[in-house]
Amino acid sequence: MSKDKIIRAAIEVFSENGYHRASMDEIALRAQVAKGTLYYNFPGKSQLFKTIVKEGFEDIMHRTQADLNAPLPIKEQILRIIRHHLDLFLESRHFSHIVFNELSNGIEQDVLDELKQLRRDHLHFLASILEAGKCEENLLRDVDSNLAAASIIGTMESTCNYYLSHPEAYSRDELEHFVFTIITKGLFISID
Repeated sequence: MSKDKIIRAAIEVFSENGYHRASMDEIALRAQVAKGTLYYNFPGKSQLFKTIVKEGFEDIMHRTQADLNAPLPIKEQILRIIRHHLDLFLESRHFSHIVFNELSNGIEQDVLDELKQLRRDHLHFLASILEAGKCEENLLRDVDSNLAAASIIGTMESTCNYYLSHPEAYSRDELEHFVFTIITKGLFISID
């Protein structure tokens, strides 16, 4: 499908060149589609960029929501949240580069506002999980759930960014265990 080819090509081009240096011509060439096809699907570069970021964050939320439909202990929920974020950031290095380096890099204000709202929605989603976990057997510290969610996201993004620059230093399992330990040691009253 042309739209999927365009998105895959655009992720690579935005990652390699940055938002400002990326061109719709190069994206069409890399996707092997006519420029008319590109503009039919995406009226401009900012809309294409927004679609990429939005779909990435929505993917994390959908995976996490689907995985957490069953009643799970809060520790397992946090582990799965970490796992889904790491999977997305580590499986798609180009997408990760965009998230870590391009989200505030002179993008049109209306697109930036929509992306900021998407990040807020994602943080509220995680905060709601943490808030619900506070009621579970008095395991979580009484911390501000929104701030805790922001800290979790920041920890995961920073750790993934570092790991992508030093992939030989740690295994995927070591990375997951590290992030889980850092997050849960701060959130849980006591951890086994």
